[in-house]
Amino acid sequence: MHLVKSDSLIERGLDAANYNIFEQNRIWARHASEKPDVAASLMRTIRAIHTRLKEERELSALSIGAGNEPQFRILQSAFQKGLWLYDVDGAALATLQERQTRQHLENVRLLQGDYTIDFRDSAAAGRTRDALLDGSRQDLITLHHSLYYSNAATWPRLVKALYDEVLAPNGAIHAVMMSARETRPHTTTWLYNRFANRFFGASTDQDLLGLRQQLREVHALKDCEISSETRQVQFWVDDFDLFMAVVWMILLYPHAHDYTLEQRIEITEFVIENYWIPKRPLVQSQDYVTLHKLGPAQSMAIFGGR
Repeated sequence: MHLVKSDSLIERGLDAANYNIFEQNRIWARHASEKPDVAASLMRTIRAIHTRLKEERELSALSIGAGNEPQFRILQSAFQKGLWLYDVDGAALATLQERQTRQHLENVRLLQGDYTIDFRDSAAAGRTRDALLDGSRQDLITLHHSLYYSNAATWPRLVKALYDEVLAPNGAIHAVMMSARETRPHTTTWLYNRFANRFFGASTDQDLLGLRQQLREVHALKDCEISSETRQVQFWVDDFDLFMAVVWMILLYPHAHDYTLEQRIEITEFVIENYWIPKRPLVQSQDYVTLHKLGPAQSMAIFGGR
């Protein structure tokens, strides 16, 4: 009976690889402790923006790689001037459009595009701002788990383009992603590196804290103060299909790594033995980096040189 059950789980684990990235993100957002964790960091950033403003006014925000936007309620209520939800995935935007229509949310606007093209450098970002954002600069730009889909070598140029051409004075860029520096067994970074390295000789080089250091060293951003932190979140759902769907998202199958059938069977068996049977949640260390656009006198006064 145990073998039959295991075989059944393996088949379900393989089938779970067919979930699309939007569905995987939605499962993660619903069952991980990440949503309140990101919300707390995001609210601190929004409060800092308000503190820097010299007058009361409505704010606008751009969410790049919005997906199903788990922070929708916060962003929609805080940015009444306009909330631009930008994503390459039409299915994600369709879900957001249904909500926008159902709740009569006039401040929410949906944009489909590829940020690696539309914001790849300052010239492209300026054109995109004029063409898609009505020429308006944004008080907040979020990059929540969206930088995975670009080469880390391009990040400094991308962030500088957003900072110079899209971000408003006194605004902020708020980014979050899985920590590349985590080495503890059974964390999501460890799980990714275990199989990506074994089967493809790859490991994650997408280091958000490394980007922070790069931007500081080159002094590329005028009047910018950068803050960062690393926090731990957990994911567990008592449904093997949904659990495995998130595992495949973490392993970047098939968008970055097209594991063979034999490799996918081995991965599924490993997850059953090491996570599912002992009911071990996925633990993820994730990095937060926030860029604050300040006046020269504000920089040291507000953030104390962090």
